[in-house]
Parts: sequence; structure tokens; C-alpha cells
Amino acid sequence: MLDFFLLKSLLTKSALGQEIMIRDICDSTNQVALDAAKTGAPEGLVVVSEVQTAGRGRQRRLWHSPPERNLYFSILLRPKCRQARLPQLAMVAALALHRALRNLAPELKIALKWPNDLWLHGRKLSGILCECPPQSGDARAIVVGIGLNVNANREDFPPELQTTATSLAIAAGHPFNREKILAEILNCLNELYNKWLNTNDLNIFLSEWVKFDMLVGRTITVQRPTDQLEGTVLGLTPEGLLRLAVPGHGEVVVSAGDVHLGI
Repeated sequence: MLDFFLLKSLLTKSALGQEIMIRDICDSTNQVALDAAKTGAPEGLVVVSEVQTAGRGRQRRLWHSPPERNLYFSILLRPKCRQARLPQLAMVAALALHRALRNLAPELKIALKWPNDLWLHGRKLSGILCECPPQSGDARAIVVGIGLNVNANREDFPPELQTTATSLAIAAGHPFNREKILAEILNCLNELYNKWLNTNDLNIFLSEWVKFDMLVGRTITVQRPTDQLEGTVLGLTPEGLLRLAVPGHGEVVVSAGDVHLGI
């Protein structure tokens, strides 16, 4: 079980996590945070669970969550910004997660995969899902949900994920302190979130993103709701959209889709 008091003592730089809910089990930390948002919970609320029975990722996929191994948590934010900017928070969260892990495990060569995944040694390490509750007046809210594989062993994953998922412990060969990791993530996200609030786009973050981007220059396929594109990744727009060179179509800007690596 996560140590609440140790976690709080490590939050030296963050206004996020001043209120923390730690649960043994829940359906989804995102759902708990969304419900709390509807009743007026403050910005910075963090919901953590040792087990999720209905954790989910993008495209409503289930997120596998073995108990007391990894980190499954959600952060409630109430940004005062244009609604059109809210999707950018998934990339801000991914960059904060990446920065935190670089600080704690610089020997691991973790990569960023658009729009908000972290990969390690060609396998998925984490995922992020942002969701908004129904709006009520001006009380805008967004929940940033993060699943990070920390101390899972290969046998902890179901057979279908054992060749596509990994954890920090698998890659490093030793376990990690989860409280220290979660605190560092919140400290880093607090810093990047406040910078993002004072800008108009993601431009100030792009140089850091590109440095660790696993897609730039690679041929990929993007599965969108209505079609499929194949092309070479050129980079990102200031808004965080994917720039893709598509044969016969020139540069195409992609706002959303599932990315599959090609050659």
C-alpha cells in the first residue's frame, strides 16, 4: 500500500496533490475524480488506487492493473483557458511524466510517442487519458489519468501484452519506490502546467519533446475514425498536432488517431 505521509513529504514543489485520495480498489481513478469534480472538488486533487477494476485507456481500451505494482492515478485540473486548448494537456502530462522519470532513472532511454504515450525498449510503458465531466456554469474541469508500469514483472501482464508492454523494473533490473516516482511526477507536472497556462500553445515545450520523440522521420500508419493515412512524420505543430508527409498529398496535419509504426 502506498504510504500517504511519505508521499506528502515528497511534494516539495507542487500545489498538485495537496488533497490526495488513496484507495485499495476502485473501478477507475478517472471516474472517481470526475465524480469529485461534479461536487466541487478543488484543483489539484489526486486520486490513486492500488487496483482498478475498469481502468481504461484511449479508444475505451482496458488498462491492465496488477495490485501494488504500478501507479494508477488521476489529477483534477481546472484550467482557466480556451476549451480548444484542453487536448494539449495530455501532451503536457506526458512530457512531465517523461521529465520525472529522466530525473529519477536517467539511465533508461524512455521515448515519447505521440500523442501521449511513453515507450521503453520498443514497448509501452505508460498511457494517459484525459476526460472532462459535463460542464456546469464556468466551473471547467479536466481529469488527467495516468497509468505507469513501475514494478510489474513480465508474468504480471496477460499473455497478449507480454511482448508489447514493459515496466521500469523490467528495464532497470530492480524495483522502484512508487511514492518517490509519484511525487516527482506531480512536482514536474505542477511546473509544466503553470508554464502552459501562461502561454498560448505548446511551442515552448516542443524542443524538449522532439529530443525524445520516437516518431520523427519514421514511416507510420495513422488509423483515424474514417480513414487511414501512411506517411513520414515531420514533427508537430505549435498546437501539438502531428505533421505527416503523405505521398501524393503533401503535408497533412493529424489531430487524432492511433499510430502504428512502419519501417
